[in-house]
Amino acid sequence: MSRIETLSRRVREEGLPLIPAGLLMAVIIVWAFTGGGYEARPVLDSGYDPNPWYLGALVLVGLWCATALGLARIRISRWAAVACAALTAYTAWSFLSILWAHDQGAAFLGSVRALVYLAAFATFAILPWSRWSVRVALAGLVCGLGAVALVTAIRLAALPNPSGLYLDARLVYPLGYYNADAAMFMMTALVAVALACRRGGAPVLRVTGLVLAAVCLQLAVLGQSRGWLFTIPLVLAIALLIVPDRLRLLLFALGPAVAAAAAAPALFQVYGKTTVGGLTPTEPRLGQILHRQGVHAAHAMLIADIALALLAALAVALDRRVLPSPMTKRRLDRALATLAVAVALAGVAVGLVAVHGHVVGRVEHAWNSFANANTGPSGSSRFTALGSQRVDFWRVALHEWDAHPLAGIGQDNFAASYLQHRHTEEEPRWAHSLELRLLVHTGLIGVLLFVLFVTAVGIAALRGGGARRRPVRFAVAVALLPFVVWLVHGSIDWFWEFPALSVPALAFAGAATALGGEAAAAAMGSRRLRVVRLSVTAVLGVGALAAVAIAYASAHEIQRAVTIWRERPAQAYAELRSASNLMPFDAQIYLLDGSIALDYGEAGAARHYFEQAERHDGEEWLAPFVLGLLAGERGDRAQSKTQLRRASRLNPGEQIVAQAFARAGSRHPLTIEQAQRMLSSRVQTRFGR
Repeated sequence: MSRIETLSRRVREEGLPLIPAGLLMAVIIVWAFTGGGYEARPVLDSGYDPNPWYLGALVLVGLWCATALGLARIRISRWAAVACAALTAYTAWSFLSILWAHDQGAAFLGSVRALVYLAAFATFAILPWSRWSVRVALAGLVCGLGAVALVTAIRLAALPNPSGLYLDARLVYPLGYYNADAAMFMMTALVAVALACRRGGAPVLRVTGLVLAAVCLQLAVLGQSRGWLFTIPLVLAIALLIVPDRLRLLLFALGPAVAAAAAAPALFQVYGKTTVGGLTPTEPRLGQILHRQGVHAAHAMLIADIALALLAALAVALDRRVLPSPMTKRRLDRALATLAVAVALAGVAVGLVAVHGHVVGRVEHAWNSFANANTGPSGSSRFTALGSQRVDFWRVALHEWDAHPLAGIGQDNFAASYLQHRHTEEEPRWAHSLELRLLVHTGLIGVLLFVLFVTAVGIAALRGGGARRRPVRFAVAVALLPFVVWLVHGSIDWFWEFPALSVPALAFAGAATALGGEAAAAAMGSRRLRVVRLSVTAVLGVGALAAVAIAYASAHEIQRAVTIWRERPAQAYAELRSASNLMPFDAQIYLLDGSIALDYGEAGAARHYFEQAERHDGEEWLAPFVLGLLAGERGDRAQSKTQLRRASRLNPGEQIVAQAFARAGSRHPLTIEQAQRMLSSRVQTRFGR
């Protein structure tokens, strides 16, 4: 039988899961080029378009319903069913948290995000995967995100002014956040290397995968993500633990790693040449310097990758001819494990010698450097500094969890809590840790449900009946790699909020549970079970589609309003009224209404809208702040002080609030126009626009 006939037979017999996998990859690529889909709230003059995120969310939820309704027979292992049930329960608990959340709009939108993740996982968990179809889907993931990496590399060198691709001289394209970019590129590189190390793969595809892995690692270096750098050892350790033929994985990973290291000096200069000279984001010469250094970095990447392609072709050719015996392979794996232990012990010994026995002191110094937000990079790379403000984010998150241990404060309601207790000038919306976001938003109940989900995924994938066969174990392990990167790196960052990262991680984790448990599957094809399944799916599907559709329609109306408010304020008000009819509990809509009214000098309308916002979200500082200023302009000093005192309690670190309160009883209180000018100046200074 020819290769074409074999491929055609496989597509007919095993290709069904590739249809939803292709749709999912198309959605992920669109999200990748539109900011990762993490934002859900347009703001005035932001230019943000929420349509890609919500349209993709509708596609995934619709795909979930179509898959569950269309499959005549579902085979799912017991632990895979537990994983689906646990994630479903977490999503339901997230929606329930709307009841006690102070910002119910944010809680609803955050719950919709969890619903979309459930749809991605459940869709892939019930599909009839084979190890061939899983490998093809993973290859599609590498090709799709690899294409994103190639477009990024080309734009770095081709754009005459690539400053829009950077923030503080660090690559933030395409997702808009350097740490998220690094995680996406790491997912792609790790899966590409794992697929390339398989001897049975096509040589051209194996070499291409290694080159794409190198490009992804090089772009991750441009992002200067310390979280990525510090979590690489743990990610690789877990990968070597779960992937069969760990020696082959390590050897093939050396090529892309060396190519990234070879180009690193040129990549570091993109950051070093701009920060050491003290250039600001508004410096006219910044674009020219970034273009020049970007071209230099692209040349270094190209040379390193061409050399890697040649060496990879030679390595693949030798690999297809050298066939070690199973005994030799086992010995090599054991030798690798012994070598890893020896290297770890050697590292500990070198560290002890380096610190002259003062281990505790050095560790304490490193922690103090990390906890000190003012400790910035002193050279050409951020990798040499540990200073971070995450410690304060985590401190506040733990404080809020301690105050609300069982149920949390409500999904996606961290922002206002941080403003009340912060020790920095930052205004994060997220806790910058997957575990802490679960604790602070959904409490101990949410954490236990998610821990059950992760545990069930691991058991279903790695201990299923099919996992005894080595080829199946390999496919299962590679499918888990995006989930591993997402979990490990996401423990110190906010990746849950990026659908472009969370969806592939959770979806392929679902595929791993389906493949790992294929021999231990429980049949769900009888007529009675099928009727039950169709009924439950129909009810859940209608509810899920309605929730996403409501969020999408509301966001679409808001986006139209923020686009036309300068030219057609009356129509903008009408659009916002439509949005508030869909989500009457969302205080942010009233804040937008009030902001438009302020800009047009409609003090009475503005006061009405901000009072509505305050009624729907009692923890939002902006509403009492503006109401206090409006009361001061009316001459109502008592009301002005009351509202400004409340705003100060909700945001004690905000200097503008403190200044307004200090001037509230004077002859010259802070006016709305002055406050707008001060806030605008601060935003432009911080973001360069």
